[in-house]
Formats: sequence, structure tokens, C-alpha cells
Amino acid sequence: MKNSKYFPFERNNYFYGKLLSVDDFRLEQQYGNDKRRMLNRFLYGAGVVTGMNVVAVDDTTILVESGLALDYSGRELVIDEPVARRLQTLEGFGDYEDNYNTGYLYLCVAYEEEEIQAVHNISHSDQKENTAFNKIREGYRLFLTRNEPESEGLNYQSLYETTKQIYWDKGIRIWQSMPRFVCGGDSFMLKIEVENMGQQEHFAFSYELELQCLTYEGRSHLTVSFDELLFEKAGRYSISYLLDVPSIKDAQASITLVPDSFKLRIGQNQTIERAEGQTVLQIGTENVREEVRRYFHENGMGQILKTNSQNIYLAKITLLRAGDVVVINEIEKMPFHQYAAVNFLEEAMLRMLEQDGSGRNMLASGRGEIGLDGRRDAYGINMAEGVEEIELKMGSAKRKRVFSREISHGLGIGRITIVLSIEGESSQEEYFGAGGIFRSNQPKVELVARADYQRGVFVIGVQALGAVSQDKIKVHWTAIRDRKELMEEKKEPRITIRPNVLNLNTRESYFLEAVCSNMNDTGVVWQVQEHGGSIDANGMYTAPNTAGVYEVTAVSTAHSEIKASVFVIVREKSVNP
Repeated sequence: MKNSKYFPFERNNYFYGKLLSVDDFRLEQQYGNDKRRMLNRFLYGAGVVTGMNVVAVDDTTILVESGLALDYSGRELVIDEPVARRLQTLEGFGDYEDNYNTGYLYLCVAYEEEEIQAVHNISHSDQKENTAFNKIREGYRLFLTRNEPESEGLNYQSLYETTKQIYWDKGIRIWQSMPRFVCGGDSFMLKIEVENMGQQEHFAFSYELELQCLTYEGRSHLTVSFDELLFEKAGRYSISYLLDVPSIKDAQASITLVPDSFKLRIGQNQTIERAEGQTVLQIGTENVREEVRRYFHENGMGQILKTNSQNIYLAKITLLRAGDVVVINEIEKMPFHQYAAVNFLEEAMLRMLEQDGSGRNMLASGRGEIGLDGRRDAYGINMAEGVEEIELKMGSAKRKRVFSREISHGLGIGRITIVLSIEGESSQEEYFGAGGIFRSNQPKVELVARADYQRGVFVIGVQALGAVSQDKIKVHWTAIRDRKELMEEKKEPRITIRPNVLNLNTRESYFLEAVCSNMNDTGVVWQVQEHGGSIDANGMYTAPNTAGVYEVTAVSTAHSEIKASVFVIVREKSVNP
């Protein structure tokens, strides 16, 4: 399909005596293909539907599992059986050879057609033109590239979030993301994502942002600062700032990087670098989800049609150079999360959110998407907040103590920090710390929180510092996850199979070991694909009689969603003469 345009739609009009030509038959196929591909693109989006997992077979070879994807023209990409390729043989590897300091390449899949079955063409007498092809085989092409896809219209996330790259040089990449729509009077998180793309020395940076129709801690400007020394060494980092939206409607807000304000320090050397970027968001009055829905219905057609040239990015492959040899260091699967919508999967995710308290704000009908502990759900910040009304007795004596009910903060078990404050005479005032410092009707009380890390709950204790003339107070609380706990959470339960790749002869046996990390129950169930040999409960694998590449999987007995696979390359046993 060289022409990826859908329109205009034309189909054959049949009548008795009509003379059909090659063009008529081509039109017949094109009409059905265009209609199906248009529905694929507009209803399901673009990306992987299932499969196409990428794994390393050895230091220089990858294997792409079978799977189905839809490209940005709605065309079906089918990998019908696992395919193993050496990186050096893939198109685009030369870009790395020429610029190997970049450290990585992207593995992409694209739609491709091939003419097959050459036949004699009786309509041409010329020897050079008397051969035609009987069929067209639809297939795919795997290739490597250093280029990243266009972010606009790339996936569903672009409907509700705007991402802007502001700097990319010297092995460092920085980009900002924020919601596309907000409601007046709400708050939202501005996320700064930092990626170390090969910079060996520690680095730090800062820059200034001008805020229009937005404030940060009451000011119309924000200083963004980052120092890698303050984080656990990793490839990616994330920092966030809570911005406030004024109580207005039907207006645009913007965040603009101040020219010449970007200061970068690598090691001990500091320079002023060129960085730029402006991001705009819409302040509305409707529910944010309704704004997204309206935006898609009004602009979706143009957004979808202008991304027809995109490829599907299956993996980001980080490479290392060992002398004259380039080897695979790490494979990041689906780096841009290009997944097509699958109706029954989306329905399952929706049902799970409805049953899970942590997702209640994502489904709320009001303006609460960024409200009570919605910051964590929608923007990745492990923070929750709420208001607790505590009954007091008027005229209570000094040192009188009262306690709140047991409050669940919703952040799960583990260490947290709790910040408490008392609401003032109006909801626009809050008082932190011991009462009595400011001249107001604020009750003179002391607040203390007792947290139970094992159960994920806490209790607020109130002690009177003097006579109390009120019968109740409103205590605002904010719970924040401990950073060490967050780092531990990143150590997700996983299974690793040793060895990670196996080469055997036919009918040969080998013992596979499943190593369970961050799991109390280390039991696994072994599985092998059909006709791929056999494996017993202890991990003793026996290769089949037929050479090929076969997948062996270890599945956790306690958590069926946690699994790992190893690919066994089986070769015919050589016979010495």
C-alpha cells in the first residue's frame, strides 16, 4: 500500500454488460482495505495489540516474539512466528557505528509489501516486460533508528497531557509534562523528567519559568533545580512542582522558559546552555474528562490523520562497545507505550479501577481528578490529603486531650510523613504548628499524628494549650510517602531464569533455575510452548527432536501475573564422520 490516504471512498457500480478492467479490480480491493484500515485507526488507535515482546538471545542477537500491531495508517502488522536477528544485520545499525557515543538505538517495526510468484504476462511482447507478479504478500520490516517519534498524536496520553522537550545535549535530556486541561481553582503537577543518556560525571541544572494565569507558592515564576547527587544513581529522574490555577474559566495558561536562564553544571564546570520551550494549557469549567472527550471529538480527525507516517517502536536497546565489538547492555520494551486499544482489556481496566479505592478519583464525576490523593493516581506523586473534623468540648481545661478516629491515608503500608494544620476562620487560612502565636480566634491547641506503618493508618491527637471555646476544629492533613520506601517499591517482584539464554542440541537436557526476587513465595510453575520439548517441576528441560527457537516460561505460583521467559535455541546435533 504505497498510498496511505483513505479518501475519497469510491466503489464499483456493477451493471449487466460492464467491462471490468485491472483498475476496477484494484478499486474493489482498495475500497475494502481503506474502510477497514480507517476503522482500525479511528477506533483502536495505533500500536501493539498483543505480543511482539523483544528479548536478548545473546550479546549481539535479539528475538522478537510473534504478535499483532496496527500502524498509523490502520494497516495490520503480523509477526506470525518468533524471529531472531543479529543487530549488525538490521537496517540502521550503521547509524550507531558512525555515532556510537549516543549509546542506544530504537528497534522499530513497519508495514511492508512484497510482490511474489512471478508469472508470464501475455499482454506484453517485450522480453523485459513480459513478467508480472501473481500476488502481493503483506509483511513487516524490522529496523533500527536513532530518531525518536513525534510526540504529538503519538498515543492516547497526548489527549490529556502535553510534553515538551526543553534540552537535549551533552548526554542529558530534559522534558516537561503537564495536563492539557485543568479546571479553574484546581491545582496540578508540573513534571520535570530528566534522562541521563551517557553522561558519566554527575550533573546539576537550574532554569527559570514564567507562569501566566498560574502561580507557584503565590508567585508567577518558578525556579526549577536539579542535582543528580541528591538522587540514587539511575538513568531517569523525575521532580514535580504543584502549580495553582486561579478561579477563572475559558482562558489559556502558559509556562515559558526564560531565555538564557538555563545553567548546567557537569562535574565542576558550569555553563549557560541554550534551552527553550513554552507549554499552553486550557482552563475550563467542565470536568477534565469531558474536556478531553470534547477535544478528541472536535480535533481527533486532524490529529490522527497527521500521524500516518509513524513507526511502531518496540524497544530501546542500550549498547556497549567492547573493543571492536558492540554488545547489548539493556533492552527497554515499548519505550513510548504504543499500544492499540483493545475493548475487552480496557473494560477490565475500568472495572479494576471501580473496585480499587486508589482509583476512585480517576472515575469521579466532579473536579476531583487532582483532589484527594488524586495527585498520586494521575500524576505519579505518592501524596494524599484530606480534612478531619474533630469534636472538642467547650471550656475544656488546659492539657485536655482528644483523638480522631483511625484514618486510612490510602498510600498503603510503609513509612510516611504527616503534616497537620488547623483551618482558620475562613477556608482560605490554615495554621501550622502550636496555636496562640497569631492573634486570631484560632484555638490554642497542639497537634500530633501517630502513624501505624504496618496497617497504613494514623490517628490525630489534639491537646489543649489553654481554655477552648470551640466545640470542633477542622484539621487538614497531608501524608507523603518516605523516599526510601519509594525506592524500595521500585524493586518490584520479579523472576529471573538462569541461564538467560540456552543453546542445546536436539533431545539434550539442561537444568533451568528460576530465581525469585522481592517475593516471599518463591514457588514457580514451568511451562513450555507446544512442540517445544518438555520440562519437569524441578526445571529439568529436555529439547525436542526438531531444531528451532522455543520459549520456556516460569510463572509464580502466588502471583500468576509475575513470570519470566527464556528462549532455547535448539540445533541439530552434529555427526562427526
